[in-house]
Amino acid sequence: MVKIEGKIVGFQSTNCWLIGDLENRVCALVDPGAGGRRLWAWVAEQGLELRLILVTHTHLDHIGAVHYLQRKSGARCLVHPLDIKHRWKWFGVSFARFSLIEDGEVLGLGSYEIKVIHTPGHSPGSVSYLVEDNLFCGDLVFYNGVGRWNIPGGSFRELIKSLGERLAELSDEVKVFPGHGSITNLGRERAINPLFRSR
Repeated sequence: MVKIEGKIVGFQSTNCWLIGDLENRVCALVDPGAGGRRLWAWVAEQGLELRLILVTHTHLDHIGAVHYLQRKSGARCLVHPLDIKHRWKWFGVSFARFSLIEDGEVLGLGSYEIKVIHTPGHSPGSVSYLVEDNLFCGDLVFYNGVGRWNIPGGSFRELIKSLGERLAELSDEVKVFPGHGSITNLGRERAINPLFRSR
């Protein structure tokens, strides 16, 4: 079974998720928004090698510790091209190296596969990462809510499409690990949130 743990980081209380393959002693971090030293120590405590940094979108509260972690580990930072266009300039965050990812791409982490799903709405290049029945979705879906779209780069139309179409093939049992707040599942959010049914 895949190992999943979370830490809350930064002034906006962002969830940084660790995805670990204990057999192969490797891991990925999703959205390391701040506290690079603390996150690096956390990875070291697990006895795991940091291979991938998975960015759901490039708002500063989700990428603030990327450069530090790359320097320490040499891990690849994975970002959708629609978010990389302008965000780096806006926030002045430099990156040692990054890799562009596309919708439907499958990444390897030890014996696990990570599927990339392009889920724009909160930002043009927002993505979600599916590992088995676990969805790491950044600011797309929250417990009792969805991410903001009334911000630069946001789109209500794209958000609705992401919720209603791009996640349609996923079962209600899929666990949702959001960028902020508590873990939930798709079935719960579909039942209470009419935005999932708007098209």
